[in-house]
Formats: sequence, structure tokens, C-alpha cells
Amino acid sequence: MNTYSELQSFVADFLARDDLSTQIKTFVRLAEQRMSRELDIALLETTTQLAVTANATTTALPTDLRSIREVAKIVDGVRTNLSYLTPAQYDVRIRDAGQSATEFYTIVANNIKLAAVPTADLTLELIYNEGVAQLSDTATSNTLLTRHGDCYLHGTLKQAFDFLQDEQRSVYHDAQFTRCLAEIDRDSDKQRYGNADLQVRRRNEQAVF
Repeated sequence: MNTYSELQSFVADFLARDDLSTQIKTFVRLAEQRMSRELDIALLETTTQLAVTANATTTALPTDLRSIREVAKIVDGVRTNLSYLTPAQYDVRIRDAGQSATEFYTIVANNIKLAAVPTADLTLELIYNEGVAQLSDTATSNTLLTRHGDCYLHGTLKQAFDFLQDEQRSVYHDAQFTRCLAEIDRDSDKQRYGNADLQVRRRNEQAVF
């Protein structure tokens, strides 16, 4: 199951009906929306760079952004990771330290906001989750479908049986869909971390608040 048309054929076969071709496309899209909300995995991550002009502290986030994994600033070719503050923490930091803490940022109204005014143009590099790339008649495949077609199938069938008001089959496929999502999460963790034990590092400096 590697293409949009193959997925639709599999779903039609499971439903044993040939009168839902238009609706099946809607069921696929609904499954994709749930996967985008629930999956925070390396497979859905992308990298982009944002330009921040001198004397400006904010720049717009990508429109397809769902969650941020990492933000770094690049100045004169040197890349430095930034730490996230909630808006409330940001306000406290600015009040107590002034706009000199260049290692922090926050998110306000779909904008990223730095805790310091840059004196020269700089670049921000974002690693972020962009969600599931929507399948269509022209975009016929994506990596998630190729690697995890069963997840697409069960998610789509759950939506189909909801539409058909078949509660028993809807519950069954929802359970299978949920299991697939959990397995994809575990698979992504192995990709990111391998077999290494996760460790919490203590900072020698004062806690950020």
C-alpha cells in the first residue's frame, strides 16, 4: 500500500461497498488530521530558516508548523541553541534582566519573539513538526503512508464506520489505529535515541523562571 489510489481501494474492499468513493477521500483526510495532532515524530519534522532583521525581536512562524523541537540562532556562521520561555516567564526575564538575554525566546500570536533586540541581521533555524503531508490525486504518496500504511488504513476505516454508524467496527478500527500511533511513536524514539538511556542533566546555573 504505497499510493493514495491503493489506499482507497483497500478501504473500499474492507467496506465491501462501491458507492463511497467520494466519501473515502474525506475519511482519509480526517485520519490525516488526527495523525497530525497525535504524532510528534522525526518522520514529520523539517528544518527551515527565518530571517530576523536588526532591531526587530519578532518574526512569523511557518504556517504549517504544529510543534517546535529546536530553535537556534546563526550569527556569523555560529549556531547557538535557544531555550523556550512561556510568555509569563519571558515577561519576568525581561523585567528582571532587561533585553539582554539572547539565549531565550517565546511564542506570541504565531510569532517567535526573542528576549533581546538584535543589533544586526541574524538567522533563526527551526526544527519543527509540519504534520502529515496531505494525500491527493496529485500528491499520491508520502513517507508515512509508505512506512505505516496500516495506520492510514485503520484510521480511515474508523472514520468510515463512524459515517456508516457501525459502532462495533468503528471501535475495533479505532483501537487498531490507536495501537499503530503508539507503535509509530516508539519507532520514532528508537530512531532519535537508539538504545541509549535518557538522562536528565542538571544545570549549574539558576533555574529559568
